[in-house]
Amino acid sequence: MNVYDKYSIAFPARDAFYHGLSRDFYDEFSEFRNVYDEASDFLNVDIYEISYINPKLRPELHTVCLITHCLALYRIILKYINKPHAAIGFSQGEFAAVAATGSVSFPEVLKLVYDLELLLMNNKTIQTGSMVRVIELDREILKECCNHIDHEGKNITLSIAYSQDQNVVSGRSDKIKELSKLAKEKGARWVIPLGASGAFHCPLCNDILKSSGQIFDQHEFRDSDYAVFSCVDGDMTTKGTDIKEKLSNQIAKPIMWDKLVRNQKKYGSNYILELGPGCTISGNTRIIDESIKCKWINDMNDFTSIINTTF
Repeated sequence: MNVYDKYSIAFPARDAFYHGLSRDFYDEFSEFRNVYDEASDFLNVDIYEISYINPKLRPELHTVCLITHCLALYRIILKYINKPHAAIGFSQGEFAAVAATGSVSFPEVLKLVYDLELLLMNNKTIQTGSMVRVIELDREILKECCNHIDHEGKNITLSIAYSQDQNVVSGRSDKIKELSKLAKEKGARWVIPLGASGAFHCPLCNDILKSSGQIFDQHEFRDSDYAVFSCVDGDMTTKGTDIKEKLSNQIAKPIMWDKLVRNQKKYGSNYILELGPGCTISGNTRIIDESIKCKWINDMNDFTSIINTTF
């Protein structure tokens, strides 16, 4: 029996792109190259060049490149191991997860992601915001800090829930500075600014929801081939209408990563297999539950190790 008899396939967020995409798979597999050709033809741009040669050429396509790379790798891996038991994705990675399950077709998912990226990048309110990771401060105390600084919850909020004492806050940069100072006064060991250029998964994103909703309405969401877990509530679904609703709400809603990780384990997945560079999903999953086994595929060495793993 294969060790991946029941596993969750996992797709990372946009920041994984900046760890560098391995070109090994493109050079090794014609099927991988075919996916890139399909994406490039569909978008009328050389996705290969932006992915592996000159990323600075089109920054607005970095998420598209990451998703193309990960879904191409997904097609390859299915030749060697069983279909996943479930799919999960962190932030933008959820779009790849939804595509992997067949709810949104490829390459159409790339158009959806690209249009949303432009919407986010062109919104000044979002882009001038910031995010911090607060470590070793109880979540309830952190929420109280946010409420103290912004009683109405319009400018700052807990945006990523990792664990009871490790979470992310997003919002207006001036409010984030106040929060950072207050969190340290309340006992936080570290308050680490994130490299993200903007504030995401928070109320600052509310003013683009009408436009983003119109973008989502241009795409068909079908019932998925297997379970996909939502970042918004941590729950699984296979119903296309539910997948669309949850994914469209993710832009302005907090990521409930701790709940998602625990729920996919309860659902029966005995492994998480992460595709793409950085190992960010694996690292953030171990914060929640060290007993969950995580593997990842970044390069050909990882790939060879995975396909040769058996009981």
